[in-house]
Order: sequence, then C-alpha cells, then structure tokens
Amino acid sequence: MSYSATRTRTSAADPEDGGVGSTDEAYSSDLDELHSRCVRWFEEAERATWDEREQSEQARDYKSGIQWTKSEVDALRERHQPVTTINHVSRKIDLLCGLERKARTDPKAFPRTPTEEQRADAATQVLRYVTDDCDFPIIRSAVYENMLVEGFGGAIIDLEDDGQGGADIKPRWVAWDRLWRDPHSRMPDFSDARYKGLVLWMDKDQLQELYPDAEDVTQDSFASHSGTTYDDRPGSVSWQDSTRQRCRVVQCHWLEKGEWWEVTYTRAGILVPPQKSPLKDRKGRAACRIIMQAAYIDRENKCYGIVRDMISPQDEINKRRSKALHLLSTRLVITESGAVEDEDKARREVAKPDGFVTVTPGMRFEIAQTADLAQGQMKLLEHATMEMQASGPNASMMGNDSKELSGRAILANQAGGVAQNEPLADSLRFWSRNVYEMIWMGARQYWSAGKWVRVTDDLGSVRWVGINRPITVQDRLAKMSDEERAAAMQQMQPPLMPGDPRLQQVIGIENDISDLDVDITIEEGQDIPMLQAEDFQSLVQLASMQPGLIPGEVLIAASSLRNKDKLLEMMKAHQQAQAQQQQQAGQLAQQHAQAQIGATQAKAAADAALAKERGVNVISKIHTMHADFSAPPYGQPNVDDNAQQPMQQAPEQGLDPAVEHAQAIAGIQHTQAQTDTERLKALSEAARARDLHMASVKKAAETHAIMHPPPPTQGQR
Repeated sequence: MSYSATRTRTSAADPEDGGVGSTDEAYSSDLDELHSRCVRWFEEAERATWDEREQSEQARDYKSGIQWTKSEVDALRERHQPVTTINHVSRKIDLLCGLERKARTDPKAFPRTPTEEQRADAATQVLRYVTDDCDFPIIRSAVYENMLVEGFGGAIIDLEDDGQGGADIKPRWVAWDRLWRDPHSRMPDFSDARYKGLVLWMDKDQLQELYPDAEDVTQDSFASHSGTTYDDRPGSVSWQDSTRQRCRVVQCHWLEKGEWWEVTYTRAGILVPPQKSPLKDRKGRAACRIIMQAAYIDRENKCYGIVRDMISPQDEINKRRSKALHLLSTRLVITESGAVEDEDKARREVAKPDGFVTVTPGMRFEIAQTADLAQGQMKLLEHATMEMQASGPNASMMGNDSKELSGRAILANQAGGVAQNEPLADSLRFWSRNVYEMIWMGARQYWSAGKWVRVTDDLGSVRWVGINRPITVQDRLAKMSDEERAAAMQQMQPPLMPGDPRLQQVIGIENDISDLDVDITIEEGQDIPMLQAEDFQSLVQLASMQPGLIPGEVLIAASSLRNKDKLLEMMKAHQQAQAQQQQQAGQLAQQHAQAQIGATQAKAAADAALAKERGVNVISKIHTMHADFSAPPYGQPNVDDNAQQPMQQAPEQGLDPAVEHAQAIAGIQHTQAQTDTERLKALSEAARARDLHMASVKKAAETHAIMHPPPPTQGQR
C-alpha cells in the first residue's frame, strides 16, 4: 500500500529555540555534576564493551569478505600459497535479509472498546502512512542486518516541524557503531538500561554554527584522542587536523525519577542544556527516543549475532582450501648436494607438468608425493563445509542442496531452517512493535492539526481518511441527500442560505486520535514453502473432487496469499450483498405472490359482478317478453284495467352498486400488481449490476495474482 498526506514540510526547530520537541521543565540538579556523570557513563560503556566491539568489527569484516589478517596474508605470499576466500557468511546473511524483506507486512491497530472500531482503522492508516513516508521497511532491514552481524541495532524517533503547529514523526536508522548503552543491561531490548546514547561527529565550523552559545566548550573540545570503535569514519583523524577538524559529540539519554532526559555534550562541557524527552509513553511519562534490540546476549552482557558462530568454520574452509591448492600445485624435492648443476632451474622444471631435470648419476634426487596430504585436506574441507551449511540457514532454504530429495523432504528441511531462525524473527517483530508504539504515541501528541491521509490498496483503489479534521456544518450537510439537506437547512432559524457564516461552524472532529488507545499487532512469517503447502494442495484437490464441500473462505485462509485478509473481507462483503439481494428478492416475490392472489380475487369478484349483471339482464328480458305475450289481439285497443290512473314511467335500471365497487377494487389491485412487477424487475436489474461489479473485482484480483505469482517451490523448479 502507499500513503500520502496533504501538508507542508519544514525542517525541525531546534529544542533550544522552543520549537518542536522542546519542553518547558528545566533540569534542577547541578549541570557540572551532570556533565561529569555523563562523561563517566560514556567512558565506562566504552571500556566495558571494548571486547564486544572488537568482535562486532570482526564479524562485519567477515560479512564484507575480509577474512585474513595482514600477518596471515604476508605469510602465505612468502611461501607462494594462494589466499582463497569462500564467503559462506555473506551468503547466509544475505539469505536471512532476503527472507526478512519477503516477509514484510503492515502494522494493524485494533480497538480496545467496541465503539472505537472506526477510529482504530484510522489509527492503522496513520501508522502505515508514517512508516511509508519515512521508508521504515528500509530502516527495519538495516537494523535486522546489524542484529545478525554485529549483534544489535537500533533507531531514533525524531520530530520534524510540519508547519501547522505540530510535528511529523520520523524514525531514523542509527549505525551500530554510533550507539552506546549501559553495559550492565541484560535485556535484549535494553529496557533495564539506565542510559543509552549516540556518538556524533561534527566539523568545528558546523559545531560553532549549531551551538553559538557554547563557543568556549567548542574550543576546548578539540584535543587528541585514542582510536576506538566510536572514531570517525572513514578511518581515524586527529583532533587537531589542520585541513578539517572534527570533534566527537556525545548525546546521552538517561532515566531519572521514572522519566527520560536528554543532553548533548563533549568532553569539555555541555552543548545543549538537558531537557525531558519530547515523546511520552502510554502513562504520560517522558519516554526514550532510542529504540534498540539485540540478537543474543551472553553471560557477560555482550551482544553478538549469528556471525560469531560462523567465524571458526569459515576460517577452516578458507585455510584448508588454500592448503590443499598449495599441496596440489607444489612439489617436494629431496636431493643431495650437487645432484643437479643449477638448483633454481631444477626447481622450475619440477614445478612444470612436463619438466625435465638432469641428475648427476649416483646421487639422490626424489620428488615426494603430496597428493595424499592434499586429499586429507579436501576431506577435512568437506567436513568443515558441512558444518558451515548446518549453521544458520540450511542448504534447502538457500536452494542449492546437491542431494536429490523428495518434495516432502525439501519442505521439511526448509521448515526446520525457518524454525531455527524464528527467535531472531521474534526479536525483530518485538523491536518493530516498540517503534510502532512510539510512532503512535508521537502522532497522538503532535498531530494537532487536521490531516488528509490518502490510502491506496494493492488493487489500486484510492480512499481518503481524515485525521483530527474539524467537521463543519457544511461538511455534514454535504453527506445528506437533497431532501434531508433541504429539510435541515429549513429547520435552522433563520434558515440557512448559501454563503451563511454558520456553514463554517465546527460541530465535531473526524477520527480524533488524541485520546485513542489501540493495540498494535504485527503478523508475519517467513515467506518460503513449508509443509502447509502440501496441506493446501490436498484441500484444493478435495474441493475439486467434491464441489461445495469446502467453502472458498477456507481455501483462501489456508493459502499463502499475501492479501488474503483483504480478499476475505471482499468475499464477506459480496456474500452479505448477495444475502441482502436474496432477502429483497424474497420479499418482492412474496409481494408479487400477494399481488397475484389479490388480482385473482379481484378477477373472481369482477366475474361474480358480471354474472350478477347478466342475471339482471336476463330477468329484464323475461319481463319484456312477458309484456309482449299479454298484449290484446290485433285491431283491439290496449286498455288497462286501471285506465283511470295515469301511466308511470318505469325507472331505467343500471348496474348494482356492489358490482361497481367490486370492479373498482379489482382495477386498483390490478394496477398495484403491475407496479409491484415493475419494482421487481428494477431490483433484479440492480442485483445483476452488483453481480457484474463483483465479477469485475474478482477478475482484477485474479489478474493481480497472475501478475504477482508466489515463488516456486523446490519441487516445481
């Protein structure tokens, strides 16, 4: 994923100027006593870790291919023996560093209460933005390499002014030879250390420019010194170099009364007055900005990495190979004095594969066979190589095992190699979580202004997350529908109109992280095939044999897909959408059935009304026919018995009111049935559109998987 935010960057202000990271609380103890104590601490740490730092320098030399001392090289060259270096150390370190890079994952923040789930997601985006902005994966890999080679590494959390009254959080890698700590600390994360620090080097003019108020200290700081690990790089320089004078500046972070303080000084005096650390922990106390982690610690509190155990077999490999080559390329000659006329010429001829030597008759001249000695060296070399391969990453993990093994045997060897290196992976995860915790606490403390964080996932989708962003009335109205917006604007007295100042009134804060407490987790593992790969293949085969037996969620969860959490979320959302569509379709089907029943009932009522109407018409016709049959004979007048009474016109007979009511109800129900049918068609079209959208998303995910396939296993190569 990639993250960016809309903001302005400026350089961080100096603490003494009251800028970012400055604290108002002054140190109450005697500064001279503090300076003497800090100088004593640094010198104590330098003396106590002398042997440890020499071993760390040797380990770095072996990683860099410098595996012969100067005296050894001179001795080999004197007897014309080749200087051979087969650098197994570098191969193993590079493999472990490569595995760490393949296993990188993003941090995730989980809420501590059910009501903070949305803000916890915002906290996750904050962590990922900060780590992406400062290239934290590169810093993490550099610290991990220091842990493997020198035995420990670390970083410091800096603050950079953001130009908005707050600060950006900037983790920075610190080289191992620029870190020093309490030599009595025994914990791998140095959480029990009384003090930690940095060793800096500055030019004299730079020192005067940064600390103009400490001119006397600057002048007194340039004096001679003895060369140590903490010397300037490259090489050692004099304190009084006429071309470029550089001075060692020490920064000390120490724990006093439960809170961490910082001070910058030289041997001559204090450059920056002591102040509390600008970062705070979860309990609101000043926390240390230097976060360190050791790979291993021995009983003498010395830190070391995996290279220390590889030095002895590496030396044996180099020296036995050099000796074997020397024995194979030289000849041992046993001769009497005077056996040859020119000894130098004879020596040159013996060294040739087709040499010719003339020997004085009767005198001894023998060429001793040394092939058996070379063969013995080669056997010992093979044994040393096996010992080297057994330490650290094995040959199966490196992909260069010469043995013809089955797929299961290869996976088992790879799994064993991973298990062997898991303690180092746990140490790195622990260090990373400590850094994420400090980044989160710094963001809570210094991200006072609102920020927009842009989040781009692996599928290219972009969304914006507001952090500590003020929400105005206009923002709230913009999220409403047209009808709701119009009603809300009319409810306010007087009604809101475009350009009304009340539209800019702040009514809330979006994703306020100032008081949010979350749990930060890191889930990662070594990204190499293991026995779980065979289990996954078995699940796939079983699913293909019996479709529907194993849900798709189970297959995705058992796979080694890097984005399987995202895919599971998409699949869950798709299933929820389908369930909602099915529920709506069921409701519409029920309504349609009810409409059909109503239409049938209306039709039956209409038919009954029509039958009733027809019955009335039949009766009317019968009365008419009866009147025709009762008429007088032709030619006689039609005289009514009641002729004296005037004739009354019979009223015109129409439809029965009940029939008219039934017909009206039938018409209404028929119209309702047609309306429900049209709604069902519209919802069906919408459901079909959603299905097409999810199909396109699935196609994009498949395309991404094709473009980024997992690394092939040993058996597939």
